[in-house]
Amino acid sequence: MTKLSSHFSDVEWLEKVHNLLIEIARASLSDLPRLPERVSTEALPLAQNAQVLQENTSQFNPDLNWAQQSKWLEDVRQLLLELSRIALSERPKLPDNIAQRALMLAETAQDLRENLPDNGEVEWENEETPLTHESKPDEASTSTEQLLQQLQNHLQAEQARSSNPQLPQWQQVLTLLDVAKEIYSQIHQSSH
Repeated sequence: MTKLSSHFSDVEWLEKVHNLLIEIARASLSDLPRLPERVSTEALPLAQNAQVLQENTSQFNPDLNWAQQSKWLEDVRQLLLELSRIALSERPKLPDNIAQRALMLAETAQDLRENLPDNGEVEWENEETPLTHESKPDEASTSTEQLLQQLQNHLQAEQARSSNPQLPQWQQVLTLLDVAKEIYSQIHQSSH
């Protein structure tokens, strides 16, 4: 199966998005509404993969018919980007309608999952070729993207060795790096 940039398939992406949206809806409907902690690390990569799906619909699972789901993909991407920005703010405050939006998007994700064949897996001819943000990355882009990835790996290793790896600042710096990678990718794509 064709893979997204973070090395999971569109079916796995759909599962991750569904689970995160349900968790967001639950958290926002609780007595003390707050953003789930994992949003700061998962929202942006999932949003990036939504964009990859939007730009390359024909290369993914035909049972999910991503071309007809373009509005849903964009809505998911926008919500995840919004939540990522909220997670990075000094005082994260959930929007009033977040539970409704998350539940509506999660319902569509559930419908898509139910329309899959029994095992949810479809074999592809180009299984060995993972999909990246660009079909033909040039040397400068690859080099910069590799450097950003190396920085992220280094920071994650440093966090693991830290005497206090649970500090919120670790999540903030890693999320900021994810945002920087996304912005760089957008700049690079718009200049070509």
